[in-house]
Amino acid sequence: LAVAEILWDGAARACDEFGTSCRFPGLFSWPRLTVGYWNIRGLGAPLRMMCAFKGIECEDVRYDLDQREGKWQAPGWESRHKLQLQEINPFVELPFVANHRTGEVASLTIASTLYLANLFGMTGPTKHSRYLNEQLLFFVYTSWMELRALVYPSNKSGRISGQSFPERVDRYFSTVVPPLYSKLETLLRRRGTGLFVAWLPCAADFHIWELIDQHELLAEAQGVTSLLRKYSALKVFHGRVRSHPRLEGYFESPAAQLPVNNKVSYFH
Repeated sequence: LAVAEILWDGAARACDEFGTSCRFPGLFSWPRLTVGYWNIRGLGAPLRMMCAFKGIECEDVRYDLDQREGKWQAPGWESRHKLQLQEINPFVELPFVANHRTGEVASLTIASTLYLANLFGMTGPTKHSRYLNEQLLFFVYTSWMELRALVYPSNKSGRISGQSFPERVDRYFSTVVPPLYSKLETLLRRRGTGLFVAWLPCAADFHIWELIDQHELLAEAQGVTSLLRKYSALKVFHGRVRSHPRLEGYFESPAAQLPVNNKVSYFH
């Protein structure tokens, strides 16, 4: 199964590299795509990484959030592109993926991720792996929301109890991260592929990698040692994705150097 998966992926990439002589309409010719998100890594980074891994030059549209008249606003998104895209998809928010061949617009994190995953063949080669990929995406999304609640100000952020941001980070690292990493570590060891779904990266792998990496950056900023020190399989996974040849261009690009959160956050 692993050999078949690798051969299929190699054939698709070869036809994409060699041009029209070996392309088949609707099979190997990629549509023009736009990925839209804030001018940060956030939840947009996994989508950008998926495009980079497949060697597809998706248009990367980033929106700035600025403070105007005492309010945080994004006129380029809220007053322009969002209104245009709502004519196609009334649910549109960031992130979104626009397919210029079909006119489709997928919106919100899970839907946008699965849209690219299905288009790129990053859902896994079997029924079980496709189920696992989707399960992981929903599971990790809840972790993204916990991280968001930590780093962005709100009435629920912990200010009510008088805790400072460093105190809340310490509590997050001690109560939220260990059970999350223990589950991921266990699954990774059971899979035996070095990845979470299959022998080649699937959509969930990119979300898990980005979440781990943002944790590592937050830990470094708080003067905390690596959160991966007790999770050897996760540490290997993190390093494997970071050094993957097909992601070299991404990690050397400006997109990988963006702030992880918006200006309004406690940590960006």
